[in-house]
Amino acid sequence: MLARTISLYQNAYSGLSKSTWLLSLVMLVNRSGTMVIPFMTIYLTSSGYSIGRAGLVMGIFGFGAVCGGFIGGRLTDRFGFQRVQWATLAGGGLLFMVLGQMKSYPLICVCTFLLSVVNEAFRPANSTAIAHYCNTENRTRSYSLNRLAVNLGWAVGGAIGGILANINYHLLFWVDGATNLAAVLLLRWFLPLHSDAVPEHETTAGKAPALSPYKDSGYLRFVTFTIVFGCGFFQLFSTLPVFYKERLHMPEYMIGLLMTLNGLLITVLEMVLVFKLEGKRENLFYIVFGVILVGVSYMLLNVLPCPSPRRSFA
Repeated sequence: MLARTISLYQNAYSGLSKSTWLLSLVMLVNRSGTMVIPFMTIYLTSSGYSIGRAGLVMGIFGFGAVCGGFIGGRLTDRFGFQRVQWATLAGGGLLFMVLGQMKSYPLICVCTFLLSVVNEAFRPANSTAIAHYCNTENRTRSYSLNRLAVNLGWAVGGAIGGILANINYHLLFWVDGATNLAAVLLLRWFLPLHSDAVPEHETTAGKAPALSPYKDSGYLRFVTFTIVFGCGFFQLFSTLPVFYKERLHMPEYMIGLLMTLNGLLITVLEMVLVFKLEGKRENLFYIVFGVILVGVSYMLLNVLPCPSPRRSFA
């Protein structure tokens, strides 16, 4: 039984290129500093701002992320994924540190918007890099490995962030920024600048011209439903931490441990599940099933008993 389990994990991770592994290592370092965003609403409400104002800041972050994704895609097409990754990681690291020094609400809003634009402009470049370093046979697993690195980093960042938040919230901004800068150094060391040309396995010979996404009605419907789902799912990073803090009376370190548990479960299970399920059903089946599970999970929060302040987790 143990030998079969070990073999299953070996098969799930085999066949991926060295560059794919190195890119995931960089992502792990970067996401190990994911502390500011999940604790941002708690930081703001603890600083005297209402939950409505804290929610507005997160809304501004989301709007900046939309702008950043669009800008990042355009910049990646023009300058290549290497340069865009370097610039956005470095810029995001510095802006995290700057955001921690902002004292007035308008400045927090402005800095949050700039941070999210720069930080999220990294994603299109990173996705392009993954596609560049993998082949069509292991593309799904290559993206899954990158997601695994993100979630493992989320687990590490959640645990450390919860501890630091108990000491001083401003430490979160410094550590988050430092991990961004460390990721830049690793990226430049392991994956130095080269031509961002289309890989050999992705030649365009014999292919029809690409359809504009704005003319693809099926794709646009999918994006619309994804936005609706995202409005609910991303409460995980905004209002849910405040719910844990104010309704369930959890201290910051325990909220961080919950985030760690989430990341660890994904780290242990995701790649194996992808390996076992890949190609057995249409991808849409798994998407629908996953959306239903997320909805059920949120509903369970309304069923679980809410402890009184006397029976706090603290």
